[in-house]
Amino acid sequence: MSAQHANPDLHGTRFGNVVVTVDLELGDCMVRAPQKGRICTMPRTIRLNSLDEIRGAYAAQAQLARRAPKENPHAADIARALKLAGQKLKAHQERKRT
Repeated sequence: MSAQHANPDLHGTRFGNVVVTVDLELGDCMVRAPQKGRICTMPRTIRLNSLDEIRGAYAAQAQLARRAPKENPHAADIARALKLAGQKLKAHQERKRT
């Protein structure tokens, strides 16, 4: 695990209760968000390994945020976090090409 992902409080960006860390060199991101369980709220970690995976997850979370915001209260924050991660990775990849 990279230093960015190992210490989200130091290297992460927060959107409400959601924290995203981006490792530009590995080209991945990790999203940590609360998830409602049967008894209590539990932490959920999502690791996405490519820009394509981030785009797909963003589309799914944005749709959840629009369709059922009460059932998925953190979907909008997760979508914002994924958008930021995608923008950072895309910009980094474009800089490496030039």
